[in-house]
Amino acid sequence: MKPEEATSRDLAEALVAACRRAGTTHVFGVPGGGSNLDVVGAALEAGLDFVLTHTESAAAIMAGVMGGLTGAPGLAIATRGPGAASAVNGVAQALLDRLPMVMVTDCVSASTWARVSHQRLDQQQMMTPVSVASVAYARPEQAEDIVAMACAARPGPVHVDVDPSAPVMSWPANPPTAPTSRSPLADLLAGADRPVMLVGVGAVRGSRGRRRRIVEAVNQLAERVGMVVLCTYEARGVVPDASPWCAGVFTGATIESPLLWQADLIVGVGLDPVELIPAAWPYAAPVVLLGEWPIDDSTYFGDRVVADVVGEVAVLIEALLDSSASSVWEPRSGVHHRLKGEQELRAACPVASRGLSPIEVVDIARELAPVDAVATVDAGAHMLPAMMLWTVQNPAQVLISSGLATMGFALPAAIAAALAQPGTRVVCFTGDGGVGMVLGELETLARRALPITVVVFNDASLSLIAAKQHPTRHGGSTAVEYRPVDFAAVAAACGVPGLNVSDASGYRLALQHSFRQDGPMLLDVVVDPAGYGAMLDAIRGVRRQW
Repeated sequence: MKPEEATSRDLAEALVAACRRAGTTHVFGVPGGGSNLDVVGAALEAGLDFVLTHTESAAAIMAGVMGGLTGAPGLAIATRGPGAASAVNGVAQALLDRLPMVMVTDCVSASTWARVSHQRLDQQQMMTPVSVASVAYARPEQAEDIVAMACAARPGPVHVDVDPSAPVMSWPANPPTAPTSRSPLADLLAGADRPVMLVGVGAVRGSRGRRRRIVEAVNQLAERVGMVVLCTYEARGVVPDASPWCAGVFTGATIESPLLWQADLIVGVGLDPVELIPAAWPYAAPVVLLGEWPIDDSTYFGDRVVADVVGEVAVLIEALLDSSASSVWEPRSGVHHRLKGEQELRAACPVASRGLSPIEVVDIARELAPVDAVATVDAGAHMLPAMMLWTVQNPAQVLISSGLATMGFALPAAIAAALAQPGTRVVCFTGDGGVGMVLGELETLARRALPITVVVFNDASLSLIAAKQHPTRHGGSTAVEYRPVDFAAVAAACGVPGLNVSDASGYRLALQHSFRQDGPMLLDVVVDPAGYGAMLDAIRGVRRQW
């Protein structure tokens, strides 16, 4: 085929085929009338499932989460102009949460650019800051390059303007990462008495096989050397909560400080500062980072990094398994630290004066949900108890936007998780602010009849922001409070059964009823926000940066 003979249908078929070969199974989006209809048609003919959404941002979130769970590039579409602009938040989430996805948009073509001004935006300029690459796709042979860029060692979103008339671009280079010749970790481990392992997002990206191998290697190393392990939000479950070496959650906050101040060596496995609270790194112990990609966009760890070792993480860890290193940690040192943190969190949360406490909402759901249930967690104050108290035994049992921390994540993520793992019960923890941003996706949930239980922490407020407010200088209640909304009624109007819950016994019954169903349900739970400020203090030490 000559280059000038390519049509938008040719380009769509080539891109869909390349994604399908990489393992893509779904396409998400809101089509316009241009080339993305060709993508939908090509996808359906190739056996991919098209999921019509209500917003482009939600579609991009779904595609990114699907990419993270499967290791294959998630695929989303949007029309030009407003559709592309709406997708930016979801694309940014995929970038900072290191998720492989391809965002395909219609565009004003190069051949008509000078004549057409309607809906004309420089979409590549708009998408460049939130993607690993933003390109004009004009030749079918470029499809494999698009997939390769999305699934690079540090995965991320690639934005594609489908434009057969575009000049051939100079594509961004995607060179293989040269591994460091030798890791100093074996020698450092041999001399360490209290090594601590911090596992991050890089340990749970890539193919399923790669992730399984990393999980096995991490757990073997922890057991053989005697290393306590903290996992970031994204890496929860790499070391099961049931492991005696699991010390809980690592976010860069103060609740894990007592453990890290004791450490004489800190080993980061797939650790990326994009997940961490942007505070100064205070710990004196030397830091060794093992990852598939270098930490080249941050000086978060200051001068404590003695080596940033880049290569196949599983191989790097497996090379240490014959080490004679042995720590002085007691086998249950991790458990003791984790339980102490949970006790501090629980002590900070008072008994609810109305409705349920946020901790009750999480505890009861975890008690009643199937062991293999997946939780998705929105940004907001409710994430504080949800991320610490939702127990997991495997990776990807709790999903959150950690790098971007965007509201409106949990419901689209729950839809993607249910599609990626058919038959698995998903519990979607969201606040009234977060679910309010994606209410249209309740209809998507109803149409797909997925086994998702949406739990709305309803206190008619942006509670995390309220906890950070100055008593007089930050606008008071007008800045953070909504009027009450009956989300159960909204859900029912969208086709999702909804129940209003205001006490623990009613919540327990509602959850049991939901978990017996094959389809979705929304529980609108009255929550007392009184403990959020104290929980924030317990986890992060200082909540008000006035």
